[in-house]
Amino acid sequence: MSDLLAAVIIILLYFFEGYCIQYLFRSFAKPRILNIKQSEYAVGVIWIIIRLICFFLPLDETLTSLKLLISAFALFLFCLLWYKGNVLLKVFLVIQFIALRELKFFSSYSLTYIYNFIIDVISDFAYKEMIDTEVYLILVKVIIFLSLATVQIIQGVILLFSLKKIVRYYHYQNNYNLNKEFFFYLLPSVAGLLIVILIRILIVTVESGGQVLLYDKYPSLYFIVPMIAIVLLISIIFSFKLYQDMTELQRLQTDKVILENQIIQMQNSITEMEHLYDDIRSVKHDMKNNMEVFQNLLQKKYLSDGSQDDEIKQYFDGMYYTVEQLDNRVCTGNAVSDAVINSKFRYAEKEIKNIKLNAVDFVLPDNINIQAYDIGIILNNGLDNAIEACKKMRIKYPVSETFIFVRSFCKRNMFFIEIENSFDGILNIDKDSSYPLSTKEDSKSHGIGLRNIKSCAKKYSGDIDCIIEDKKFILSVMLKG
Repeated sequence: MSDLLAAVIIILLYFFEGYCIQYLFRSFAKPRILNIKQSEYAVGVIWIIIRLICFFLPLDETLTSLKLLISAFALFLFCLLWYKGNVLLKVFLVIQFIALRELKFFSSYSLTYIYNFIIDVISDFAYKEMIDTEVYLILVKVIIFLSLATVQIIQGVILLFSLKKIVRYYHYQNNYNLNKEFFFYLLPSVAGLLIVILIRILIVTVESGGQVLLYDKYPSLYFIVPMIAIVLLISIIFSFKLYQDMTELQRLQTDKVILENQIIQMQNSITEMEHLYDDIRSVKHDMKNNMEVFQNLLQKKYLSDGSQDDEIKQYFDGMYYTVEQLDNRVCTGNAVSDAVINSKFRYAEKEIKNIKLNAVDFVLPDNINIQAYDIGIILNNGLDNAIEACKKMRIKYPVSETFIFVRSFCKRNMFFIEIENSFDGILNIDKDSSYPLSTKEDSKSHGIGLRNIKSCAKKYSGDIDCIIEDKKFILSVMLKG
């Protein structure tokens, strides 16, 4: 009966390992046959079959390492045929799983020493006839069962914990290939696997024609071996995390360089835009003056002749109107803020019928030492949030009054930008930042606009504040100019 229970526990462990290997592989690779709904579970089923076959193979205990190699090779062949991606990825997954599986075994196996000690104590009691033989046999069976069950449960927890950490640290899901990083990932796992194979080879020795466990010969191994296994497990997990962090840092640095180059190009474009803006205003001013001169000359001519030409008058009126169109509806004194506010206002008028828009009180003084690029970021993100709030309010309350007002003012050596807008009175607040969350469906975009604005404010030793008054929201940005 006890042998049957032990077999059941071991088979249950194989099923759990099947789940674990499926969990690992689906995080790194995809099956070639995607139209089969259960295709990702195939590796777990195959692993269970492989382990059951190896379990019933008539091999001596000294050949346990051979069973391990057979299992690993069979698993690799299946992965080679079943999964997408290059060979290196599949080698990595197989070795990673086998190494973690073996290390979790040796990290918990020493618990059997405690149970063996308890059995020795009970045996001593039985020898001294302090307990009945029947009770003794029942207690031994119970302890053996508990020993096996406890060890298997701890092994399962260690394996799943290790795999979850590796999957969590993996930044590049759906990338089905490994290249140069393969060797860095694999070194700790290979080292751990080789040490495990060495322990399995040495753990059973032959003395006086009989097999002797090295644990029995050197009891200190009950503590040394699990320490080695735990250290190797930690090194595998953290070396993987370390390289992932290094790769991510390198990617972020590359993105930062690209972003800095884009910012430099944008700033150059902004400078050119400001020059063009000044030129347009100068040309417009000259054209209006020239047209006034021409119109006065023509009027003098017609007055002297006593005639009048309505067609010429209409022509000049049309020219005046065309020249006036060169001006934006909002004039702040800065080309970038003019372009941003006018663009956002046009979009708001298109999306929200009868919305009230006003930026008359927004002026950017010449003596303010704030880059136009940063002003653009503040206005872009702030107006995007305001328009989003007004759209949501109009959908919820179709006849409600919606408005967006933009203003600025100076107080001592601080420059303030305020964007006031209507909203439906409901806000979701981020617990970490204490700022409102975006209502967009993409949760990853939550708070990005306000974070960008806050970043610009910090750049000028300032900050932002969100003021809520009934159904009116005011974003106040303070900058040291």
